[in-house]
Amino acid sequence: MSNNLWSELVLDLGDDMAEAVKQELITGWNADAVLAATRQRQIAEASQRIEQCAIEGIGQKDMSIDAHAYWSWEAAEPGCWKDRAFRDWFKKKNPEVVVPYTPRATTVLL
Repeated sequence: MSNNLWSELVLDLGDDMAEAVKQELITGWNADAVLAATRQRQIAEASQRIEQCAIEGIGQKDMSIDAHAYWSWEAAEPGCWKDRAFRDWFKKKNPEVVVPYTPRATTVLL
């Protein structure tokens, strides 16, 4: 649909309803951003509560990212998560995603 047709449809609703539609669109967009930020804070809090570990051959976890944010970036910039420079930039811009490094002593079992 063209923008003019949308405008006509909304205006046909009357001033009160047009304002309600406008507010719903604004609120919906804001709500999505707020929910994503809230989920990211929850992920950061959960990451701080659990003991960080390294899996042999994989390394240590250094970021914990909300799935919505992950897939939104992947759709906008395919392959971005494989790029170390992008990940470093993302961590710098979003410090809440960083999982603190916890040094561990090496244990040798005999």
